[in-house]
Amino acid sequence: MPRKRLVLNLSSFEKKELSNIILKSQNDQRMVQRCKIILLTEKGIPLQEIAEQLGLSRTTVNTWRQIFKTNRMSGLKVRKRLGRPPNAKKKRVTKPFLAMEDRVVLHAADSCTR
Repeated sequence: MPRKRLVLNLSSFEKKELSNIILKSQNDQRMVQRCKIILLTEKGIPLQEIAEQLGLSRTTVNTWRQIFKTNRMSGLKVRKRLGRPPNAKKKRVTKPFLAMEDRVVLHAADSCTR
């Protein structure tokens, strides 16, 4: 049995605000995706189709729909995250990758010395 569609009952102000966020290019891409999720939900597009259109998982789409349903526009804003902040000063040190030819030469040299 199919599930009932989620009804958000957006006000005209909320629709306009969501559309403005999408149109402004300086906004965070994550925020733009969240606004698209809400507007597509309001149009009656199913969860799976929204996920496919935006290239997101169904869980992500459903999470943002539920957050919007309970917190409205304030729920879509980026919040401070828990955990240690990233440190740009520290860089990973990676070992140089040996080409296949170099590994063969090294392996052949090892076998000659035995």
